[in-house]
Amino acid sequence: MVRTVAAEIQNHEKLRKLQDELRSLIAQADQLRAQIDIVNTTIQDLAASIEVLEYIKKYGEGKTVLVPIGAGNFIRAKIEKPETVIMGVGGRLSVEVSIDDARKMIEERITTLESLRLDLLRKLEEVNRKINEILPQVEELARQEQKK
Repeated sequence: MVRTVAAEIQNHEKLRKLQDELRSLIAQADQLRAQIDIVNTTIQDLAASIEVLEYIKKYGEGKTVLVPIGAGNFIRAKIEKPETVIMGVGGRLSVEVSIDDARKMIEERITTLESLRLDLLRKLEEVNRKINEILPQVEELARQEQKK
């Protein structure tokens, strides 16, 4: 009888630890998915920037465009010098570069982000693998707890 009570306590403690680990892994998976979503959105924004640059390079001079000024508001502006782009390079620093150089810089950012996305996907896969390993153990221990 003492042995049975000790085993029950041990199983209960093991179940609690596995449940805690499972909750932690699920939280990690959620965080990784959120990071992947952010990276995907950034890649899409950069790809859209490349499309705009190509259009501006080909058809831009003299065209009137709407420039966002914040909070969904725009002002009309005429493109005067479509050969160059002012690009943010970090730390609130911007540089003027040619459209071709801007495209190259954006493509490099996309490549970096795609590499980051692959790393995040690998980590998510590993976390999901661990979840799938632990989940059957938790379910079995929970069934044993319910039978008591």
